[in-house]
Amino acid sequence: MSALIIVSSITGNTWKVGQALNEAYPQTALRKTTDVLKCTELLDKYSRIIIGFWCDKGGLPPDLAQLVPYIRGKSLAIYATMGGNPQSERAKDWFSRQCSTIVGNDRDNLLATTFLCQGKINPVLIEQMKKMPGYQETPESVARREEAAKHPNEEDYRAATETFREFLA
Repeated sequence: MSALIIVSSITGNTWKVGQALNEAYPQTALRKTTDVLKCTELLDKYSRIIIGFWCDKGGLPPDLAQLVPYIRGKSLAIYATMGGNPQSERAKDWFSRQCSTIVGNDRDNLLATTFLCQGKINPVLIEQMKKMPGYQETPESVARREEAAKHPNEEDYRAATETFREFLA
């Protein structure tokens, strides 16, 4: 196998991007983060790892945060999905910070490439937001959710595939 793709996904957005990569590059192995946590020795079989995750309240999902310390001496490619606009400075800053956490300063990892795309917002989160004191639905918030609901899409899958082409060559 050429590389291991590890995915943390709660709504399926991030998993779908991982599946698109795995289909485009059949020499990869696709695994859920929770499965790798059960058998961290799997990491020893790969020098290249693609890590996919979602935005969890501005941080890493708990399962990925738990796995990160085991990722050592690897060439990494990282992607994420989020409900917000991936082109915004806020999104880019968030993603950069999460990538730094995954790579770490003391684990001998090398970050080769990254990809950030939009994904559908978890309906549970939308309902929680609506119940928050002071929450007001606006035409802008509805438009942002409607745009996010269109992703990830075929264009996103193609962009991810192209982004990781050199890493997986």
